[in-house]
Amino acid sequence: MSASQASAAELRRFALIALTGFAGAALVFAPASLAAWFLKRSSPLTAIAGSEGTIWKGRFSGVTHGGVLIGDVDYRLAALPLLAGRVEIEASSAGGALLGRGRVSLSPGGAEFRNVNAEFNLGAIRQYTFFGVRYQGHVRLKADRLKLSKKGCVAETATLSTSAFEALTRRWSAEPFPLAGAIACEAGALTATLDGASADGKASIGLTVRPDFTYALRIAAEPRRPDVSEALQVFGFENKGDRLSYEAAGILKGLSS
Repeated sequence: MSASQASAAELRRFALIALTGFAGAALVFAPASLAAWFLKRSSPLTAIAGSEGTIWKGRFSGVTHGGVLIGDVDYRLAALPLLAGRVEIEASSAGGALLGRGRVSLSPGGAEFRNVNAEFNLGAIRQYTFFGVRYQGHVRLKADRLKLSKKGCVAETATLSTSAFEALTRRWSAEPFPLAGAIACEAGALTATLDGASADGKASIGLTVRPDFTYALRIAAEPRRPDVSEALQVFGFENKGDRLSYEAAGILKGLSS
């Protein structure tokens, strides 16, 4: 190799090292606004009022989804999972409809949640109603681990509870009651059965979410008052003799699905 060729090869190596270093530095110090841009591109229903920090650790302020104010979100993005094709984020939210924290891992094959303790204010959903009454109450999720993928699911120490029915019971001057139950993994799908009861009757909600994020919702109610029974049938509940039943199915797309 001639001196000129060696010099050219050395120059190329130097340029490659410099370019790699520049790209690495640019990635390390990339602003949080870049992460916000990617998030909004992947979810058109999401809007972010402001951002601070870097792509690895920062805050999104005024996050909304489908017109619902989620709140201010603090996040930390893990680097190593990116090498395996996964996006893993530790996040917390406050100041809006969502209050809580947890670790979320997303990949082309599914989603995983760890150490989740979160509460969502249903009253923030203003454009829809729940059996003729504006959404009220809360939904709370606590889970050590939840995973849903094409290969199946995992549910470890996971519970779900809601006070969504309290607005309906108040409307009928009935005693309000919360519903709560455990989340399990059955036949490759996440399932939850929430039960609740009061002096005016009892109710149960069954929810199944499959790996393709299709869901099936089943509500069974056993009201003791005839007027409540008649009102529920007006809203689409079927009289099964010993109970009233309501079923729905669809695809999880956002806060309104």
